[in-house]
Amino acid sequence: MTPRRPQPSKTTSPQPSAHIESTVTLRALITDDVQWLDGWLARVAASVAYNTIDLKQPGASLLQRLREEQHLHPRVIERSGEDVGLLVYRLDAAKGAAAMFEFVGIPPEGSRLGSGMMAAAAAEREMHDAGARTIHAPAPAVHGIDVYFWIRLGYRPLQRSDWPCECTGVLWMRRDLDQ
Repeated sequence: MTPRRPQPSKTTSPQPSAHIESTVTLRALITDDVQWLDGWLARVAASVAYNTIDLKQPGASLLQRLREEQHLHPRVIERSGEDVGLLVYRLDAAKGAAAMFEFVGIPPEGSRLGSGMMAAAAAEREMHDAGARTIHAPAPAVHGIDVYFWIRLGYRPLQRSDWPCECTGVLWMRRDLDQ
């Protein structure tokens, strides 16, 4: 089902269990991922109002955005050597110390196992290492579990006046990494 690829270097998570830390990695999105993404990404993206890709061709659409938007960083989430999800964030080092998660998604059959949370923590380290000090994250207002996801990672809800951008149906969260 999932193509096997060369293993990337391990990216650990701040979670307490060393066993769990070693099972989640992030790797760059590649063209070979399109077919795999097309099997699940549209369904998950629609459920959280992620509307920046074409839901009829989500994999190809995401690759096209990657070519057009240099500050976009899609990462395939791997757990125990298998592709289990996708994380997308924006980071523009030239614009200062702020970054933004766009999407963290795991197909339903693999969700609720901690992979998304560990992947988000690993991505935070990537962003921090690249100079980000503040990270914004969207939480669909209709899904309380999404708000809880970000709160567990240390994010706090923002007042509308502090939102990084306006998105219908989204509550924005923020975490200051150096606090």
